[in-house]
Amino acid sequence: MITDLHAPLMPILRYALATTHLPQDGAVLDLACGTGDKVPLLAEHCGANTRFIALDIDHSAVATTKERIPYIQSVVGDALALPLRNASCTTVFCIASLGLFADTQVALAEMRRVLQPGGCVFIVTATQLWAQVTHWPDVLVTAYEKSIAAGHSPPLATPDLQDQLGLLLQQAGFVAPHMRGLLLNPLIPPIQAELALLSWDTIQSLVTPHLALSDLQICYQASESVEIELCTIVLIAVAIT
Repeated sequence: MITDLHAPLMPILRYALATTHLPQDGAVLDLACGTGDKVPLLAEHCGANTRFIALDIDHSAVATTKERIPYIQSVVGDALALPLRNASCTTVFCIASLGLFADTQVALAEMRRVLQPGGCVFIVTATQLWAQVTHWPDVLVTAYEKSIAAGHSPPLATPDLQDQLGLLLQQAGFVAPHMRGLLLNPLIPPIQAELALLSWDTIQSLVTPHLALSDLQICYQASESVEIELCTIVLIAVAIT
């Protein structure tokens, strides 16, 4: 079932939503919604003044969504020709589905078309590649968690992780996409999955205020033990029109 396939992704999605500022009103589109499993979680982070539209090309999936979540608008439609007016949405979510569309660039252009000026697209996708991985000590994970809880924005993914999706977003007319990368590993918490792909130079200023001098030395040593591993990586891109 799709629900089972998405299960390892859900903790990462919760973490990403909790650390992203999203529009709190207007129409919100869950593109390729499937059977609506993600809608309650998305709605929780978008505020009470939003109106949800769940769209999928699969008639049976949309019927299930209508039955399960009758208070939202469920629509059958094609991502390459969205049945929505120009500038009709404040947010478009596209989660674990971008790679399923026949033409990614057309799908992104359609998302751009239906978003209002200043609207937000939130994309989650996954890829497998060789990447630099650092196995940070627990003290650094705790320090990073404190920094994020204090309101600091999570750092951008390394440039090599951003390249392909970032270029597609810019070609579709989105501005300054903010992209994050996390290991898809159900055995570790999402915040640790994000840290594993970040360099010491990227996170040093965030974590240093929360570390003792002895802990800093441990982190310096860990930063010198980077490994190259074949990873499944979740990319999270947030961009505005």
